[in-house]
Amino acid sequence: MSDFVIRWSAPILPSHSLAGIPLGVHVDEFEAVLNKYVVDDAKGIYKFVDSPALKMEKHFDSKGEGGYGFHVVDLELTNWRLYYDSPEHLGVETRALHVLTRNWKIYAVKVWMYENLADGQKPVSSYQGKLPENIGLGDFVRELLPYTDLEFDSAEEWFYTDREYGGLEVTGYCCDLNERPDQVIIALAVVG
Repeated sequence: MSDFVIRWSAPILPSHSLAGIPLGVHVDEFEAVLNKYVVDDAKGIYKFVDSPALKMEKHFDSKGEGGYGFHVVDLELTNWRLYYDSPEHLGVETRALHVLTRNWKIYAVKVWMYENLADGQKPVSSYQGKLPENIGLGDFVRELLPYTDLEFDSAEEWFYTDREYGGLEVTGYCCDLNERPDQVIIALAVVG
């Protein structure tokens, strides 16, 4: 499995992979692949195929639970000026990709739309991969309804797809579609 390619436009495959990163891979194998994408080891900067430069932070407990967080380096890519007076504003999203582990193996991969957008705009720098139905970050959550039931988890504030569709968590605006049917997908996570 250690010959996979991490690509910013790889298809999103529920229960299997996101960004080309397959679920179930051991941390040692993942880090061997990560080494191919180091731009600046001292600063923890990585660049995947077609991705912007990302800063990695990692944390694990003694049981191998934790993972890797990748944040966008160039804050101009967040379009912070559209809504905020400073790139340090708490509303500026920098999370781009997280690879989560349990027992030293990848169990989930999550991407965020870190770009602030005007109504009707689509992200151009955030993760560009799509689900098999050509749905991805920046599309409406409701576009998934012809393909899967969506159950809103009010505690976690995201939607779960049904078993037939596969393991996928979809984050909109932290409320049920009945409350706000115009929610845009701001994060997607593939889980086993």
